[in-house]
Amino acid sequence: MNNIIKKIIIASFTIVGALSVASSASAGKQNKWILEYTYMSGSSVVGEQVINQCTGSVFTSGQVTASKVLVSSEPCSYDDTNNR
Repeated sequence: MNNIIKKIIIASFTIVGALSVASSASAGKQNKWILEYTYMSGSSVVGEQVINQCTGSVFTSGQVTASKVLVSSEPCSYDDTNNR
């Protein structure tokens, strides 16, 4: 049961992330993002990668696999002061 819930959550984040990235592409190439991916082995997360287009840095940890899933994304100009 937990594996099904994990897969549904991962699929939901993937769809949201893909829509966010697609909308940024249509808004213009000047938009940059912070993208968080997970590397999967079956239904288990075995690694992660964060690509920070704002600073040009990439952080990768854990095991890198062929199954890479976008978990979240946010624009460089994101302001979370209203979310605290």
